[in-house]
Amino acid sequence: MPKFKGRRIRHLVYLFGLLGCSAGDAKFPWGPAARAPLGERADVHTVNGDYQRTRSHVWVRKVDRPTRAALDYAAYHANFMIADPEPEVPISSDRRPDTTQPFAGKLERNSLTSDFAKLPLSEDERAHALAFAPLSEFLQAHRVQGAEQLAEVGAAVHDEKWGLNLPAGSSGQTLTEVYLHQLGSGAQELWAKVEFQPWFSAFSTSPDQDGDGYPEVYGRLPMSATPTTLLSAIGADYSNAVLSAAEIKGWANQLSSYWYPSFNTDLMTVSSAFPDEQTEADIKAELKGKTFPNPTIVLRGKPQGKPTYNVFLIGSEVAATESTKPAAAELHLAKTKPSPTPEVVARALEAELKGAGGGSWSKWAAQTAPFREAVKRHLKAMPPSAKAMAGKDGFLFYKNGLEYVAGGDLEAQPKGKNPLPIILEFKKELDRQGVDFLFVPVPTKEEVYPEELGPEFKTYAGQIVNPFFRKFLLSLTREGIEVVDLLPSFLAAKAGAGEPLFQHQDTHWSDRGLRLAADQLATRVKGYGWYGGLAKHAQTFGQRQTSFVRFGDLQSRLPEAEQKKYSPESLIAHQVLRADKQPYDDDPDSPIVLLGDSFTGVYELTDAEHAGVSAHIARGISYPLDLVMSYGGGPNVRQKLLRRGEASLRTKKLVVWMMTARDLYNYWENWEPLKTR
Repeated sequence: MPKFKGRRIRHLVYLFGLLGCSAGDAKFPWGPAARAPLGERADVHTVNGDYQRTRSHVWVRKVDRPTRAALDYAAYHANFMIADPEPEVPISSDRRPDTTQPFAGKLERNSLTSDFAKLPLSEDERAHALAFAPLSEFLQAHRVQGAEQLAEVGAAVHDEKWGLNLPAGSSGQTLTEVYLHQLGSGAQELWAKVEFQPWFSAFSTSPDQDGDGYPEVYGRLPMSATPTTLLSAIGADYSNAVLSAAEIKGWANQLSSYWYPSFNTDLMTVSSAFPDEQTEADIKAELKGKTFPNPTIVLRGKPQGKPTYNVFLIGSEVAATESTKPAAAELHLAKTKPSPTPEVVARALEAELKGAGGGSWSKWAAQTAPFREAVKRHLKAMPPSAKAMAGKDGFLFYKNGLEYVAGGDLEAQPKGKNPLPIILEFKKELDRQGVDFLFVPVPTKEEVYPEELGPEFKTYAGQIVNPFFRKFLLSLTREGIEVVDLLPSFLAAKAGAGEPLFQHQDTHWSDRGLRLAADQLATRVKGYGWYGGLAKHAQTFGQRQTSFVRFGDLQSRLPEAEQKKYSPESLIAHQVLRADKQPYDDDPDSPIVLLGDSFTGVYELTDAEHAGVSAHIARGISYPLDLVMSYGGGPNVRQKLLRRGEASLRTKKLVVWMMTARDLYNYWENWEPLKTR
């Protein structure tokens, strides 16, 4: 992570607490190591030469040959953005670090060394390191024999406390990379690189051989943790297959989606060069005037409120895939005036208030206060570094979602956090352009499955536990904003047969959930007066069922000890197909825009692909949609659409703004006013 003034102070407090007693100071037992530049993978190169891991906010890397191994390494190796933060709570200890059985024996003790030169690797093996975290997840997701044993090695490294009283949830080191080594007998083995956090100073002489601020030690994995099936899988498709342009796009979307809960990442629209006119001045200053033509991927994050960038320049060995979509004539529908019908949802919400709420928001809030207080107790019990909580029946819940359902009145938030005026401003702009508008907040897993939060929540099954969400929707309708209210249909459908409406181990909905939403939206779209003109250009779409396996984005956000309890989840999807049996793709020329966050990206741009909510709305209305998406950026994704200009906006008939309801509360950025001119 980049260093900030407040973190430097905490670093000093922590350091003095840790080393305050001389008995806690110990020499590093696996050194020394002479300072030496260790280099990067042979096919990955840092091209902004001033990059420094502990201080930089931008990293530009060129990948010559885009295998999965090379791309994962480019994303994870020594990346400033994904470092673990320093503990907030200082510690003190009069103990010396206990090194009698490091890493619970998961790395062979006699093999440990801080000197990379002592590893029995060939020059080619040294030049082809593998990033451990994405490799481990890849192997587990593909259910490779031995993948769980490999994951246990990483967990043992992370769990090593050295007999010290470290703050809950913190770890002094991480297994970051592995090297595949060919033995003379024809067998293979793995060597691991373990990096210590800059703040972890329990050893007084821990060497930092490559000088990047992260001391390191290397060790061999026992043969029991590296069966032949595992080693063969690493050396096969993961390391050798070159990804196509479409596969690289899928990889980038998966990466941004996976990193978002921790680092607020989003994929930016790629320009002819980086940086471009949208790039912040601080980033341009750090690059000292350098520009990089034709970036393939530009990933922007905000891990601590300050923008950061990872930029990937992919080499020419990309197996580009030309679209097989037939060219279509540009569609022009007759101009019409917006025709919202907010009163339909308004009447339903007023009936809810009269019934469950006893006619008063304050009464309804008082009735549901025990639920919010119980959620707050769970939040208070979570370790500071954890962003997920385990519930019942394999359900995991996101910290931000818990904070949302316990947060209170959404309209009572301060300027910049209250969404109502910003949504109204956007509606007025669309009115000015003659474009219809639907606002579609996706209810959270906590609202649909409150009974899965824990045993004490059993009585809340089927109830509306967050009346402030209903109050906010009613306020929107009274401002003339039409809302598509998904919560009643979700609560009604969840008792039915089939998979849950949300993934167990992920923040997002399942195939069943997104298709339920798509059906509801398609029905509304076909109710517009102008839809008859669109129906004259109807296209035929079919679907096919497929499946995939993934951990989800919450398992790795649990406390480390709890992560081991979960295996990858098997999920189904329904890919949408065109009449020629080719996969559905969104169409930027469509008169209907789906504007959204990661709920519009999952299944469509990641994992199964071509199976997301936009694809299924298109199947329902027999016409493709224009998808404008921002991971985690639902409140401000409007700016991506408006950057196209008014002329482009005037060609649209409808904008559907879909975003997770949890971002209605205390969104990590402010809700930005429109930038239209």
